[in-house]
Amino acid sequence: MIILSNDEITSLLSIEEIIAAVESAMVAYEENVFKVPQRMHLDNGPNTFLCMPSFGSQYFGTKLVSVVPGNSTRSLPVTNGAMVLNDAKTGLPIALLNATKLTALRTAALGAIGVRYLSPEDETSIGLIGCGLQGVHQAIFACSVRKISKVYYLFKSAEKSSALVSFIQKYHPGVVVEACHSPTELLSKTSIIIAATTSYDPVLPDLPELLRGKHFISIGSYKPSMQEFPDSVYRLAGSLAIDSEFARHEAGDIINPVKKGILKDENVFTLGKVIIGMRTLDVKDTTAYKSTGMALYDLFVAQAMYEKALEQNRGTNIEL
Repeated sequence: MIILSNDEITSLLSIEEIIAAVESAMVAYEENVFKVPQRMHLDNGPNTFLCMPSFGSQYFGTKLVSVVPGNSTRSLPVTNGAMVLNDAKTGLPIALLNATKLTALRTAALGAIGVRYLSPEDETSIGLIGCGLQGVHQAIFACSVRKISKVYYLFKSAEKSSALVSFIQKYHPGVVVEACHSPTELLSKTSIIIAATTSYDPVLPDLPELLRGKHFISIGSYKPSMQEFPDSVYRLAGSLAIDSEFARHEAGDIINPVKKGILKDENVFTLGKVIIGMRTLDVKDTTAYKSTGMALYDLFVAQAMYEKALEQNRGTNIEL
């Protein structure tokens, strides 16, 4: 069994390879060739524990995750955990991965795939709301699927601003990073809006004139009581792409618009259907995408990392 640490996970695969692995998982999900049980979701006050298994022909995996919003005030990651990868034939555990980094990378890939399929190819800027671990990864992955020259972000603190600028310049040194001091200012400067927050209430004003014709990627909300984008986003879009059918019952950004009659069930569909050509989207108009994550994405990225680690003789070998 090998252990893959945060630093090893970061360097094993390129951004493009991670995006490709997640997009392959989206297609595999549509083909229904993998078993993905609904994840166990336990709440303890404001904190959440997730157990996420998935099964394939060569590997199966289980990700154990804690989401502790209060960690943002402790200079600790909000999301933490471990991923166990097993050999499907023997059942033996073969790898233990840092799930905090794994989650950040695969979630960033999910956001980037949303940008790829829900926005015009000639877009050159993005707007970011939420500059935590998830947010900074969203920025660098989005810059990898579009020729982004500017990243606008909603300013919250000097510390997070500095971290965001440093992180983006490390991967994309030519990209200009500019702070905005209100959601209205952010909306006025860019058409692609990515939200990666733990907010329970919409992070944008519910004003159609500010939202029309833009492209919205919601990454952060993961409970029925959470809704990152206002109702007008979904009213203007008229449809919503999601990353799995499980998402329909997990996040307020999906549950609330359907419950209110803003969206019909048939107009909420998995992004994988767009990728394989079963659904189409007019990216010249308002578009919306909601990602809540799924264990299959972790499995695809984890197995790619494991195979690359074997190829490069990376990781720490242990015996249980």
